[in-house]
Amino acid sequence: MKKNITINYSSGFPCLGNGIDFTEECFGLQFNAALIQHTSELIWKPNSTLPNTAAQSLPAPFNVLSDLGKAMTVNLNGHTGLIGKKQLLNEVNLLDHSLMDSFITHVTNHIENPTKESAQLIADIRCWTSWIANGIKIEPIFNGESRGCSFIPWPLSGLLLLSSRITGQQPEFEYAADYVLRSGILPDIDMETLKDEKTIIEYIRAIRPVVSFHDLDGNEQGFRMTHLAMENTASMMIQNALDAVDGQNVSDNLEKVEHALMLSNKIFNCMWKVSDPLLYNKEVRIFIQGLYGNQGSIYDKQGLFFEQCGNTHSETYNTKGCYISNLHGQTGANSSYHPLGDEITGIGDHTKAYMCGDVDCAIIENILTKGFVTEEELPCSIDSLTKLLKSFRVGYRPPAHHAMIVNMRTKLQNSSYFQTIESSPELRRQLAECVRWLIQHRIDHYKMVVSYILRAPDPYTQQTKAKGTGGSPTPSFLPKMFTNSIDRLKDLIGDTDVDWANKLLSITENHEDSMNRFRKIALQVEQEDSSKNRSLS
Repeated sequence: MKKNITINYSSGFPCLGNGIDFTEECFGLQFNAALIQHTSELIWKPNSTLPNTAAQSLPAPFNVLSDLGKAMTVNLNGHTGLIGKKQLLNEVNLLDHSLMDSFITHVTNHIENPTKESAQLIADIRCWTSWIANGIKIEPIFNGESRGCSFIPWPLSGLLLLSSRITGQQPEFEYAADYVLRSGILPDIDMETLKDEKTIIEYIRAIRPVVSFHDLDGNEQGFRMTHLAMENTASMMIQNALDAVDGQNVSDNLEKVEHALMLSNKIFNCMWKVSDPLLYNKEVRIFIQGLYGNQGSIYDKQGLFFEQCGNTHSETYNTKGCYISNLHGQTGANSSYHPLGDEITGIGDHTKAYMCGDVDCAIIENILTKGFVTEEELPCSIDSLTKLLKSFRVGYRPPAHHAMIVNMRTKLQNSSYFQTIESSPELRRQLAECVRWLIQHRIDHYKMVVSYILRAPDPYTQQTKAKGTGGSPTPSFLPKMFTNSIDRLKDLIGDTDVDWANKLLSITENHEDSMNRFRKIALQVEQEDSSKNRSLS
């Protein structure tokens, strides 16, 4: 539980320990926002979206957790894993309760003397327990039942909750800390060698999952590791942008930023070859939908029950604990990659994701206290995209990533970076090239949403197609991202006749009709979902 929350944005957008302060109390331990921020920075690389290391097999006595995680994959090296045999929850119920005592001792020592090694173990326990908890949630549905498991047993519940609190994240399965960035091992291959579709696909397939739900080398691997490969271009984008801010050969550095964004988009489009759209709903999506907007008929209306993590008595489970609900969960929208790209290119001035005011303070406080914010808790009405983007900044994205984006924006705004670019037609053209690939990514993303989610067959009656895996409102989310990016491109191009820009703007204008059709498809799906959930409830 967080106490004494204060939010101050007088010196810029607030971060944990720098504008956002509170005391966290969890299982008799106390730590503050500054320690959480420091812990996160010990886990994640600076000027990159990648971690210092992927999740490791855990040492004794915690090794039983990583052993369980490795054994749960449905298709496991020619055998059926625990989820496929519906045995994961049974195995979790056998966990020794002393694991929590050992972890509290470790966290106590970390609070007194935080090191990279102590933070790494906390992050690894967070990763393994989150994977296992999500496996428990969906195990019944994968095996043909109508409802998921809403009960997270002790000590798994306590391990996940405490490791989440001290790393500054929600106790829900998440993109960076769990699903993508910390659960894949990158091969030692120079990214500059990725010249075509063939070499990119080989690279994606060479990324080895640490843990998986459905497969280690099939559609799930392809989906996840495509994203990890994209993220591996982030350091190129970030470092060259920072060099440009410092005035070091702005043209050359913008060219490298553009190359990183272009390569990321080329990698993204290899998704079609490594993860079959027709099998996405069956083999990938069912495992990763979060609680927010997706509870429907899947989970208890009150959310997930974390055993022994509170004083609420559940008649259903006949034990004490706490309910956790409406958390956004795993979603690519929690990636820090494109928010960074938006700030570097000036799209951020249109999204206003990192401009702070009273609305932001209300969102931050509600996200910190309960993980979500309702319309009634906001001082004024905002559109769903803005609300979602602002919700993800604190409490979902790793604190180290949030601070990195804030610091990047601050450096950009306090330098002559944009003025230098705006005063040079050639530099404006180069920055427009960067915006080009962000727009192209959003075009390709919307195509994938239609093919992978809306039009693909769904063997489960419980999934909702009208919302993203993190609960984002599909009909309105993607169109708004288009308009923000296109507005920035028009700023940079002006009346200049640039062939590729003319074609792209023409495509996006045509896409307005496509987007209207997309809205109709998604809204129809949303209506069907609502009718389905009413009939199942």
